[in-house]
Amino acid sequence: MNLNQNTLVFKLSKDNNIADLQIKSEVKNFIADLKDVNIVVINKIKDKFITFDKNIKKSGGSFVIVSKFVFDEQLVIVPTLQEAYDYIEMEEIERQLKL
Repeated sequence: MNLNQNTLVFKLSKDNNIADLQIKSEVKNFIADLKDVNIVVINKIKDKFITFDKNIKKSGGSFVIVSKFVFDEQLVIVPTLQEAYDYIEMEEIERQLKL
């Protein structure tokens, strides 16, 4: 299991467009880096993240958000990128144990 090949980190900022992401077929885990995004913007897009999270879980992947704000209890939100990788690694191990 190589998390770096299976995980895509995308950072939201005013210069990035999420539609421009190049997602390879082997990617099944996603980390949204929202460290530099304010809570007003986050609240405007959180419903899209909830929908995205449900779709990723259906396909057997993980979705983690890195943010200093906890803005929804349905989503996995951690304060650092390292914690996001650790969370995904634990979920990958759980999925392997269930096989």
